[in-house]
Amino acid sequence: MESQRKRPRPVVSCLRCREKKLKCDRVAPCQNCVKGGYEAECTYHQQPDAVDPHSQPKPKRAKIAEAIEPGTLWMGPSIGIIEDLQQRVLKLESLHAVGPHANNYGPIRDASVQNSWPRPEISQSSSSYLGTLVVKGSRSRYHGQNDRITLLNQFAEAKTFINQSLNNPSLVGLAKEVQFLQNKSQTPNESPESLSGIESFPELQSLLGSLPSKTVCDQLLLVYTQNLEKNLRILHIPSFLACYNAFWATSDHETSFLSMFVPLLTVVLSISVITETAPPSPEYSPSWDYLEQHAVGAVHAWMQKLPRKPRTDISTLQVRSLLLLARQLRQVSLDELWKESGSLVRSAMVMGLHVNLSQSKSLSPFQAECRRRLWVSIVEMDLQTAIAAGMPVMTPALDLSPLTPSNLNDVDFDESTTELPLSRPMDEETDSLAQITLAQSLALRIRTMNLVQHTNPEESIEERLRHGQQIEESLQMIPPPLKLYDSDNSDPAFVLNRVILDVHIRRPLLSLYRPVLASLPPDDPSFLEIQRASLDSSIAILAYQDTFDPNIFDLDIPNINSYWNIFHTFCQNDIILAALTVCEYLKFINQQTSIHSSFNEFSFQNNNNQQNQNNTINPYPTNHTLSHNKASLTRLVENTIDSLTRRIGKKGTNMKDILLLSVVLQSVRARGPTEQKDRRMSHGAKKALSACRQNLLSAANESIFAFHFNDPNPLSNYESPDVVLPPNVSAQLNQPSPSMPDLLQQSASLAAEFDTFQSDLFTFDDGSFMWNI
Repeated sequence: MESQRKRPRPVVSCLRCREKKLKCDRVAPCQNCVKGGYEAECTYHQQPDAVDPHSQPKPKRAKIAEAIEPGTLWMGPSIGIIEDLQQRVLKLESLHAVGPHANNYGPIRDASVQNSWPRPEISQSSSSYLGTLVVKGSRSRYHGQNDRITLLNQFAEAKTFINQSLNNPSLVGLAKEVQFLQNKSQTPNESPESLSGIESFPELQSLLGSLPSKTVCDQLLLVYTQNLEKNLRILHIPSFLACYNAFWATSDHETSFLSMFVPLLTVVLSISVITETAPPSPEYSPSWDYLEQHAVGAVHAWMQKLPRKPRTDISTLQVRSLLLLARQLRQVSLDELWKESGSLVRSAMVMGLHVNLSQSKSLSPFQAECRRRLWVSIVEMDLQTAIAAGMPVMTPALDLSPLTPSNLNDVDFDESTTELPLSRPMDEETDSLAQITLAQSLALRIRTMNLVQHTNPEESIEERLRHGQQIEESLQMIPPPLKLYDSDNSDPAFVLNRVILDVHIRRPLLSLYRPVLASLPPDDPSFLEIQRASLDSSIAILAYQDTFDPNIFDLDIPNINSYWNIFHTFCQNDIILAALTVCEYLKFINQQTSIHSSFNEFSFQNNNNQQNQNNTINPYPTNHTLSHNKASLTRLVENTIDSLTRRIGKKGTNMKDILLLSVVLQSVRARGPTEQKDRRMSHGAKKALSACRQNLLSAANESIFAFHFNDPNPLSNYESPDVVLPPNVSAQLNQPSPSMPDLLQQSASLAAEFDTFQSDLFTFDDGSFMWNI
């Protein structure tokens, strides 16, 4: 009976459906590959007389051959020597083709790796890169497409005004005061490079000696399990808690197993302390200060001293992953985070986390599942860091589907599990549902960012539209338990994780469409769709600010300020870019209104009919934008500026972001003459700087300097701008900015430091900003 079943059957399904054991509709590409975003990988087994399923032949992409078992003889088709040599040369040329990650991996691996980066022909007129290169003497720095320098080029009037602001003594003096106060309000973190170079064992003893008491650890560990391990799954919580209990149950912490647990516990506590505002009692304040300021640097220094073998341990990779998250929460520069995430990806690949080991017996089901969770988390962090830094994704183009974790709770499996239980349905909330939801669109989002980095916006409109529509479908496919507005749960940890999940999916969409909007003519048929999608995502991101704003949120919820700070830490760049996208739409509305207002009603109607026939645009093209008129969008950006201003004393808040938004908003609001626009931009800049100074002086008066000022409201003479500035307001704005005599008179050294303080808020070189170079 068994021999009768082994009859030869033709392969009619695509190779991916056959591998996944899915029902294939046998078209090219099939429906399963379209849903999964693998259209380019949908290929069929070629029989000698088979007909190509594609209507038009397309060149197949090179695919690296899988490793062959030693001692296995592979019998290829019978071909001549010349034909064999020609095929070998073609294969070598495809394998050695120049690509962004050509040297990141070797020729043999189990997961299918495809050379899927687009290589369009680059015209001579196209730019070699999307960002801006700034050179200052022997130093140079590349700013990606999401940096202020590159974005400012889209607003010519605002750029000219800011570049000329050095000639405005009132603005320069006000900016000097703001930057001086901001520098005084922030405590610098300890740099790992300042730690003394000692061996790994003494450093481990130092970490052990600095570990807080069990009371503090218990509290912070509870904070971690309640707030983290949702979108990113780095630890298996029951196993970690078992190690934690074993650690405190024994007095001998110098054994190999327990000693390696100390750095992992330390970095977990250093993450938790960010979301917890105060220690359980004043006697634990030194431990709190250590975790906030020194623990991350100490763990990083310990990591640098590890020998070769411990570096390949899974716990070491977990420490590095958590260390990257801890450094992000501490506002480490984006270029440093991008370099660290790329190094983390390469370290994970060295350990083989990118390899599909589902059929391997060398790893237990528990180990394999934990490795899949950790790998997907590392890739997600690499993608998000690359987007924020405006740099390429370091993860190569892999087939992530066999490496996606199962939808299981942590209690569903442990070290003794011999076979993983079946994955739960996607409409059932589990400990891993958020990560799996992100993982389903992870390959699509990586391909999207590769498209952004390696193609010209003007030459890839259709492909960008296709990727953007697939990302929007991913947003619609978020399971009901993870949708923010479908739940009555107001717990800030629940809300924060749902918001971050949504923003993570939207980021590639905005990066995909933003350069297109800047270069695409409004009469292009694709303009409306791109503008609608960009505006929708921008408004959604800006609306999330109210979710954690202490002025709006329920004050009875503890630590709401911490969640507000964490939201801005993770989404600061998204907020700025979303606000600028709204400003770009306001600019578009003004331009279209100016065009239409130049005609009388009769000619306008005739022209409008003609425009409809020519597929040209309307100032309010969709029903969605009709619900968000100019006034509501202007208020949305103003609220964003106000929110950023109230956080000016927090680490990571940049005055240049506030100044940029304030000037750009005023530049796009009015349609009057240039002189009136200049007055509005000047007023907006002064208003923003004055509001920042007021917040910084209030913070200095309350907690930093403990000084008292005679004028508690230095903004009493400033009013909100109208479309036409009254003469008395214009006269007030031309007066010298109020100084800080009450503050500086309290300390001669402080006054001397202010006199020598150099402000760089308006520094420019060759017409370009020198943003923190």
